[in-house]
Amino acid sequence: MIPSPEDARLRALHDLGVLDTPPEERFDQVVRLAQRIFDVPKVAVNLIDADRQFTKAAVGIPLGDRPRAESFCTHTVAAQDTMIVRDAQLDERFARHPDVVDDGELRFYVGQPLAAPTGETVGALCLVDDHPRDLSEAELGLLADLGRWVERELAADDDELQAREVQRRLLPYRPIELDGYAMAGCCLPARHVGGDYFDWSMVDDRLQVVVADVMGKGMTAAVLTAGIRAMMRGAAPFNPLERAVYRTAVGMADDFTETGTFATLFACRIEPASGELDFVDAGHGLALVVPPQGEPRRLQSRDLPLGALPDDTWTVQRERLAPDETLILVSDGIFDIVEDEAAAVDTAAHIVRDGKDPASTIARIEEYARTHDLDDDLTAVVIRRLPA
Repeated sequence: MIPSPEDARLRALHDLGVLDTPPEERFDQVVRLAQRIFDVPKVAVNLIDADRQFTKAAVGIPLGDRPRAESFCTHTVAAQDTMIVRDAQLDERFARHPDVVDDGELRFYVGQPLAAPTGETVGALCLVDDHPRDLSEAELGLLADLGRWVERELAADDDELQAREVQRRLLPYRPIELDGYAMAGCCLPARHVGGDYFDWSMVDDRLQVVVADVMGKGMTAAVLTAGIRAMMRGAAPFNPLERAVYRTAVGMADDFTETGTFATLFACRIEPASGELDFVDAGHGLALVVPPQGEPRRLQSRDLPLGALPDDTWTVQRERLAPDETLILVSDGIFDIVEDEAAAVDTAAHIVRDGKDPASTIARIEEYARTHDLDDDLTAVVIRRLPA
């Protein structure tokens, strides 16, 4: 039996694997940009299933399901072409629609069809306004460009999506419960996968924290990042901090040479009772101790990144995290927010002091990333020693 066009369309939609998945930044970026370009209150990426509309990304519109019978986008899918409704109250197809009649929030609609890699139309990128309007040919061209962007994301290679999930699983599942301390962290790749990572673990009753940043982005950087994490995790329980960093560099040397890259790394171990903090800075330079008042203290050295020179070594230095002081570590993705190191120090100190705790500080960084396009991976870790 030859499947109907609708059966083929539904199979293509389900093969994408995006139905009933949580929000993703790669789609959220498109709807935010569309809202700014077209100055409309509502934008959505809607996927049309057998009997429902699933909203994958939106501004001004709830995410999740809506009956297909109430969907404007199902008409776009059926037409397989851009559909413009200049004034829904004057269009007999939609004049009695609840959104048009009951609250009057939908007067203008335009839907750009979205195709699966196999060509079937599976949904629409739509714009909605509460008053009649029109789009110029140039604006329709921009909308088509954004639609193609969504289609590329829908067709993202399965291996890359799986790699993103693997990389996510390499990050700590949750903060370590350590008396007298609070901690939080985030790792925000500029692409599906990135070259940053952070980790925390207990080593000989001390809290070890690591942040690393591989030069570059994407799959190659992500693979190297996974290697660094594995080497540090393996070496740390059996070696002093500087030796663990050295063994990691030696273990990764061939990979750095083959790919022509290197990695900056900051690693520290904190003795919980005293706050004594031993650290190695391998070209990272973006670690800061922020007291409640006064000047923050930068933790840095002149040591080079991993992979910069063969047979290089790294030195351990000492600081102390006093009660009510906060250690913040960031990757150089912060330079998407500020222009130079001095501004980075000021910004980091400011957000730490504005935050009630590490979790709220990290939440603020994540919120910034959600509302801006990052050119580089951004990682941040915040460790606070609680007041005595």
